[in-house]
Amino acid sequence: MTNALLDKKSFVGLDKYTWLFSGAETPPHVRCIEAVNEYMLNRGKGPEGRELHTLQEQSLRRNLAKLLNGREQDIGLLSNASECITAVVHALELKKGDNVVINTLEYPSGVMPVLQLQQNGVEVRIVDHENWDVSPDAMMELVDSNTRLVMASHVSYLSGARFDYKALYEKLNKTDTLFLLDITQSLGAVSVDMNYADFVVCSSYKWLLAVHGLGILGINPARAEQLVPHSVGWRSVKEIFHDRRFQDYAFLEDARKFEVGYPSYPSIYAMNCSTGLLLETGIDRIEKHILELGGGLIRELAGRGYQVMTPEAPEKRAGNIAISFERGGELADVLRQQGVLVWGGDGRFRASIHGYNDSADIDRLLETLSDHAGSFR
Repeated sequence: MTNALLDKKSFVGLDKYTWLFSGAETPPHVRCIEAVNEYMLNRGKGPEGRELHTLQEQSLRRNLAKLLNGREQDIGLLSNASECITAVVHALELKKGDNVVINTLEYPSGVMPVLQLQQNGVEVRIVDHENWDVSPDAMMELVDSNTRLVMASHVSYLSGARFDYKALYEKLNKTDTLFLLDITQSLGAVSVDMNYADFVVCSSYKWLLAVHGLGILGINPARAEQLVPHSVGWRSVKEIFHDRRFQDYAFLEDARKFEVGYPSYPSIYAMNCSTGLLLETGIDRIEKHILELGGGLIRELAGRGYQVMTPEAPEKRAGNIAISFERGGELADVLRQQGVLVWGGDGRFRASIHGYNDSADIDRLLETLSDHAGSFR
């Protein structure tokens, strides 16, 4: 019996649902609710409230720097992960003759911004997955002297496979090709090191246990420090009230240059709280817990004849366990009616395991599948 690592009673919704939905979003923690209320109360303090907002933002950047093994100044706070990806792609100013390498396990937010570049003559090269996995060597086979960017997800939303981004970055670091790593399905669940990518992007409402409204953009200054954004606003420049403000401006020299205006402070308060909880618990402990429960689920599913898309090897997966199932969306709807939340679609269903899950959740999923999955086969 594996008990939950994070107290179930501290999350809203876990008394009603078996929550295996973290790859889509996580239930709210009571401390995050209190943090958002704190933001609202601080707004009533006028200028003092603004100072308190700044302190929360500074604390969040420190927490994210610890989670990413990076520096506070290299972390930008935008609105969502899609905006972060688009901001990087546009800043690269790709032109006809350039190419970008992606793979077939990517979420659409990472695909569409580069597909848009095709109208400018940029070639998009796509690596097909092999048995729901993609290797660094397969990505490198399509990289040449005209490749400006390689994009990959640390953990696939589709298959749950964990990508060896460090191995790829060591190879790309010997070239002029930059590397963008989407860590939306991993940060908060397993360890991540932003020093093995030129850019990392992440959303706020999944494994980080926060709310909608923030996109994390980490920029590794080793190779990408000189990148100039296509958008500009008062938050992205060194000074706004200067004598030549109607003639010119100067970007900040760190990741904040991508922040055009005020971020979502309610989201900042919530994420400052949730990242503090994750650090307090320990990402290594959370990862160990997730891998243990996930390994047991994979073995049980395989033993019952399900086609599991996620690798069983611990180093090849994280919290997402994906099962090939043609009518996965319909099955997920039925499971939801029984109080079990999984994600369904794309010819599969996905159970996502976080620190608040336990063996009873796995048993409940398997029991419900036994009762209802047969009618869809």
